[in-house]
Amino acid sequence: MRSLSRHHVPLTAWAFTVLLSLPAVAADIRVIYPEFEPKIEGKEVDWIYGDYLMTNDKISLTIAAPIATRDANLTVREIGASILDLAVNDASNDQLSAYIPAALRYQFFDPAKVDVGREGDTVYWSCVSSNAVAGDGTEATVRYELADGDPYVSASISIRGDKAAKVEPRDMLRADRTFRLTEVDQLAVAQDTFFRSAIGFQSAKSDQPLRWKSKSSRSKELRYSKSQIDLSDDGIRWSVKIYPATSITDLRAVVASKVIPLRTIQVLTDAPVDDDQTTAFVRRATVQITAAGNDTAGNDAGDRESIQTDDEGVAKLRAPAGDYRVVVKAPGYETKEQSVSWGDEATTTILNLDGFSGFAAVATDGEGNRIPVKATIYAIGGDEENANNPDFGPDSTRTFVRNTVYAVSGSMLVPIAAGNYDVHFSHGPEFNSESRKIEIKPNQTETIDVQLLRVVDSSGWVSAELHSHSSPSGDNTSDQYGRVENLLCEHLEFAPCTEHARISSYVPHLRAMGMEDAMATCSGMEVTGRPLPVNHQNSFPLRHVPHTQNGGGPRADANPVVQIERIAMWDDGSDKVVQMNHPNLHQIYGDLDVDGKPDEGFRKMLKWTDVIEVHPLQTIFDDVALSPPNVREMRIPLFQWMQLLNQGYRIPGVINTDAHYNHHGSGWRRNWFASSTDDPAKISIDEMVRQAEAGHIIMSTGPYMTVKATSKSVDKVAIPGDDLIAKDGKVRVHVVVQCPNWLDVNRVQIVINGRLAEAHNRTRKSHPDQFGESDSVMKFDSYFDLELDSDAHVIVATIGEGMTMEKVMGPSYGKRAPIAVSNPVFVDLDGNGFDHNHDELGLPLPKQVPHHHHHDHEHPHDHEH
Repeated sequence: MRSLSRHHVPLTAWAFTVLLSLPAVAADIRVIYPEFEPKIEGKEVDWIYGDYLMTNDKISLTIAAPIATRDANLTVREIGASILDLAVNDASNDQLSAYIPAALRYQFFDPAKVDVGREGDTVYWSCVSSNAVAGDGTEATVRYELADGDPYVSASISIRGDKAAKVEPRDMLRADRTFRLTEVDQLAVAQDTFFRSAIGFQSAKSDQPLRWKSKSSRSKELRYSKSQIDLSDDGIRWSVKIYPATSITDLRAVVASKVIPLRTIQVLTDAPVDDDQTTAFVRRATVQITAAGNDTAGNDAGDRESIQTDDEGVAKLRAPAGDYRVVVKAPGYETKEQSVSWGDEATTTILNLDGFSGFAAVATDGEGNRIPVKATIYAIGGDEENANNPDFGPDSTRTFVRNTVYAVSGSMLVPIAAGNYDVHFSHGPEFNSESRKIEIKPNQTETIDVQLLRVVDSSGWVSAELHSHSSPSGDNTSDQYGRVENLLCEHLEFAPCTEHARISSYVPHLRAMGMEDAMATCSGMEVTGRPLPVNHQNSFPLRHVPHTQNGGGPRADANPVVQIERIAMWDDGSDKVVQMNHPNLHQIYGDLDVDGKPDEGFRKMLKWTDVIEVHPLQTIFDDVALSPPNVREMRIPLFQWMQLLNQGYRIPGVINTDAHYNHHGSGWRRNWFASSTDDPAKISIDEMVRQAEAGHIIMSTGPYMTVKATSKSVDKVAIPGDDLIAKDGKVRVHVVVQCPNWLDVNRVQIVINGRLAEAHNRTRKSHPDQFGESDSVMKFDSYFDLELDSDAHVIVATIGEGMTMEKVMGPSYGKRAPIAVSNPVFVDLDGNGFDHNHDELGLPLPKQVPHHHHHDHEHPHDHEH
């Protein structure tokens, strides 16, 4: 430890006070705490309180606190001493998941080994490793330095020990999905053109460029040559300058000179103004800027060095004074070329695009009110892969996603190249879809008014998506704002926020959209541990503590039983839904090591489970018992769930999309929950928890089905999840199926104790009088009279065999069949309680292990502790 007279400050409570007392300077480093938060923006911001902010007048970055439990997200873990957030101050747009010094070969878990302070015009942060993963006795020290006015942060890694010379010099970068790796001049660059990010890495010792090596789709490694490392008697050292930038053009400018003015470019248009816009700006225009006389536009270099405007038509970069040629391109507009002269001061340049081509659309419901709408646009006459479809942006962005537009206000302005298109407007499966074949002509705007009628009567039930993801989860890069747009435009009325490994919230996005009353939500989390896929559980509601590890949520555990109990008892044992996600029930129930021999499995998990994901639904129509899968691939949740019901586990089934990307991600699977209100603004989260636990749930890829069972023994109408006494064994089941104009079904099937009841299978071909016409909303409305000789659980399933949901649900999910499956009604013949002993299927849940009976509607949170 060096003396404080040289401003070297150890990480102690009083040292933090010393840091705050230092005079205000251009370069600074501080611990992040509630009264001092970074101003970094972007899709990948991951800092929490206790991390460090290093900043000067050019750039800002955050450094993860060296603590064993410090994870950025699900897939960026144990990242103490890593750079998490990195951005240019005046164009803040963090897209970095993490820069990880020494590529995870050392653990930085000890805050006492941190040293921070100032030397001259430079602030620094350093930390000594706690452990070498290889166990070779070596030790690593990482040091970050940021000088006044520098547009880069310097990172140096020193390895010491007898075996230090054998340690390969390399770092790791997590810059996911839309990034690509390249080399520019003497820099290794990770570039994301769409999201306006370019991160340059330059050796501090050699003019030779660093080398990239992709270890996986997510992990990229920076490799250093011998000329880029320093050798000493006791170790090796390598250093790199890390430049955040908005584009290759911006990066080149700041590498050449650190005193470069910022240029703000705003691209506007004379096109009509969308209701969501106050200015007619051009989002996602491609801007190429070249010095006068330097003709690179149109070639590969020019494409690579372009910068894209954001969703408000703004692009930012740094460029020296001089004369430039600017070329602006955007689908639906005429390309424009313009000369500009920039001086020594920061400037804002307004560029105008003319010749708008496209369509303006407004969607309303049957009462003339605007509603959120999804428009999916297909080129007419394109090839089989629809290569001519518009492509507005990657599946991880918002609003304009591939060939789909989400308009939560009901109004959209869509720039599009001249041509012929088929546009499908939709708002979920309770509403009709409307399609329009349109011809877009150059310099013309097609005006479209669509009325999406709510034709399905779902009174008393609300639609729910319980499991989806976006960028905070860490295993995807989707804009969370875009996830909420997706949910709203698909008419999901209840959707908890359930990111991997982090409690988060949709409320800020709903508030920004002015749509807080359109969708009920709460904070939740998916806790994801190993072994996979067993150890995935959702839970909601959970208390959100922003900018803390895991958002205040529980950590994963290697023991699935410990993990699920921890979740159930979180927040002082508060009532919550604990959902088992995409499970291998064969392994959980009684085959822990998946060797085909019965054992205890992870069966104790089941007593903490409120609902189980059981998709895909179509397996209810498969004869799994006659065509069993390999034991190690035995993930057939719906079939196995029905066997759990036979063996006494009253755990309701749900289905969810587990969406990770925004192109038709949410909406193609959903649950309908019984609800005392049909108004999303009045939905009670507590009631949603109770309805889930009670199993008052219909699962569906689109068709809306109601199931009501009655008997002569009691004056009661039983819905899915309920018990029904029928002393004479006779039960009447009333099934109603409704569909909008883009869905249909042609089969309704009763399933008794997990078996398809051959006597109660009705198809449009066998019972045409009981099925509605293809153009009617009412697809089925009839009764099944069952005669049972023992207690039984009764499930109803409907499907459109040979049918699809294209083109409303897109090329992937739209190819699936419309299908709905109810939760069971439990029929009790003697009035002495439901008898669960119906283990008739014989596969694949082992019988040799004693059964555990989960009591009717029992909530283990209330009596286990």
